[in-house]
Amino acid sequence: MDTVAVRPTVVRGAATRDALLDAAEALIADHGFRTPSHRMIAGGAGAHVALVNYHFGSKEMLFEAAVERRAARLSQAWRAALDQARRRPDCAVEDVLRAWWEPFGDLHLQEDLPWRNYLCVVARLASAPDGNDWYQRYFGTVDRDFQRALAETLPLNEQEDLDAGFRYARSLFGEVLLHRCGKMGGDCVPRGFRDNDTNRLIGFVAGGFRGLVHETLVAAD
Repeated sequence: MDTVAVRPTVVRGAATRDALLDAAEALIADHGFRTPSHRMIAGGAGAHVALVNYHFGSKEMLFEAAVERRAARLSQAWRAALDQARRRPDCAVEDVLRAWWEPFGDLHLQEDLPWRNYLCVVARLASAPDGNDWYQRYFGTVDRDFQRALAETLPLNEQEDLDAGFRYARSLFGEVLLHRCGKMGGDCVPRGFRDNDTNRLIGFVAGGFRGLVHETLVAAD
């Protein structure tokens, strides 16, 4: 069978596209979604500024492609952690919340810099104009898996309460993740934050879910 040669232009195009995605990840991890410009991204990739739109159509489409690129890896990590938590005979709301946190647990020790940058990109999604849409598009299915697991640990069957509770949880975790990324600057570190506060945060959020259960029961009486 004859081997089909790959044209050098195709290889160079794919390499440029990956370089632009890498640059976007690093810049978003450092500065969030609003600061990086076409020129900053192209400079980080060592590419001509026109290639941002050539390969992706727009800066916003590049950002979404950066979210999508490693989404399957993060979803797989979340599902593995959640599956392990649900196998516990006494699985509690704290176990489900720890499963969500697990992929980010060693973020500050992560030696895989592209993966670390990507986790910081996910942590910053709340600040992106289309961040919630992107989150739901690429993580909505696994998000619903976590909500179902939470419903199994609590008598909380109202979907609106599950949606709100888990959204609040992700917002609080996101603040800690930005501190773990080390990108927010000294003035933006959560007040009173200590490195061992993750377990306290999980306990606090779990208490919030149990508070939603209490409100639901009171309303039903």
